[in-house]
Amino acid sequence: MLKEKFRFDKAVIVWLILFVLSINVRAEENARFSAEVYAQRRAAVLELMPENSIAIFHAAALKTRSNDVEYEYRQANDLFYLTGIVDARTALLLLKNAEEVSGVSTREIVFVPKSNPRRAAVTGETITPEQVQEQLAIEVVRSYDTFGELAQQLLEGKELLYYAFPVEFLLESITGERYFISQKSKKWLRDKFTGLNVKSPKELIRPLRQIKSRAELARMQKAIDITCLAHLEAMRRSKPGIYEYQLEAAIEYVFKDRGSEYPAFPSIIGAGPNSTVLHYSTNRRKVEKHDMIVMDIGAEYHGYSADVTRTIPANGKFTKEQQEIYEIVLRAQNAAMEVIKPGLPFRDVHKTAKAVIEKAGYAKYFNHGTSHYLGLDTHDIGDRGPLQPGMVITVEPGIYIKEGAPVDKKYWNIGVRIEDDVLVTEDGYKLLSHKAPRTVSEIEKVMQKNSKWTNGVK
Repeated sequence: MLKEKFRFDKAVIVWLILFVLSINVRAEENARFSAEVYAQRRAAVLELMPENSIAIFHAAALKTRSNDVEYEYRQANDLFYLTGIVDARTALLLLKNAEEVSGVSTREIVFVPKSNPRRAAVTGETITPEQVQEQLAIEVVRSYDTFGELAQQLLEGKELLYYAFPVEFLLESITGERYFISQKSKKWLRDKFTGLNVKSPKELIRPLRQIKSRAELARMQKAIDITCLAHLEAMRRSKPGIYEYQLEAAIEYVFKDRGSEYPAFPSIIGAGPNSTVLHYSTNRRKVEKHDMIVMDIGAEYHGYSADVTRTIPANGKFTKEQQEIYEIVLRAQNAAMEVIKPGLPFRDVHKTAKAVIEKAGYAKYFNHGTSHYLGLDTHDIGDRGPLQPGMVITVEPGIYIKEGAPVDKKYWNIGVRIEDDVLVTEDGYKLLSHKAPRTVSEIEKVMQKNSKWTNGVK
């Protein structure tokens, strides 16, 4: 009976996706979209929620780096998507059926930190209730200190809880004890609230986040353009004797110089043997004359990620063997991109790329998938079903031949990955990362040019 109640009509989901796509807003330098955009996103989530359900989206936790020093804060993506709030100790609570809170019948409640002048003097002001009401058009805003008490009150009698937060926040504020996301915490919730089922909210958020609106695409294009510019700078800077971390520094300087708040992920700069390590990120090796350098990098702009990989010869000129492997990977990537269109099974992008590499005899050296979704997360959420217009995916085949591999040793330590960001359009695809050169001749030509930056000054 419960399953029948929670079965969603696919037509409704498709309509909601198209609804989000139709939002006609302009991507501004301001990190926030309009109140209307966030309201429409929350309305789409509420529409998908079954009767007598509640959803809680909690801020990301503050993480300690050492002693009393915290890592740079980055908001949880689902909360950011629905509110644009970037502050810690905040939360959004959605009710399928409106209830009276603070004398107001509401389906939406935002929790924000209580004003603290001493903390503000150290870390700056946090978002206020007045700002939430103005920026999000949400009437009920409560102090975060009341989150546990009110959540417990509203959970009474509910059949379903969706959560996208570390459960310990809710349970600690109610019980004084710390629980982690586990079967134990779910069991505690079900025992505490009779008949309550606990589920991930990804089924609510996934159909919305995997299709990008025009405004989201504008932000993603900005992140991608910054990343391509960083690749160009690294190509011009590369030379034997430079260290991987110096290329990383040049890349991330461009990120900051052009307005990116963070790298979307730790930059991968792998030279020589490190080019064959998929997620190498130590970046401490000195670059040698005949190294290949894999640079897998991405800027983040107003929450949205880029993910672009280029592979270059350290000295600006591909050897015969390096070019041979590079051209195979490039053919695989081109073939995979050419099949992209609405309705194509997600997995077929990988199958197409793999077939090219397999035909060339290097299938055993291609040991990862070709594509993932891209958006607020570098590996963004998606259902891996048929491609749809508005999805952004990566296309990133590779060949990685480690020293000692059963091939001629002249191919040892050659790692090649070429990764681009691609938008699925109504009739095919659009290459978003075209500003970073991809062919052998284009790369060699760029590497003969001088850097636009000297001693850190443009």
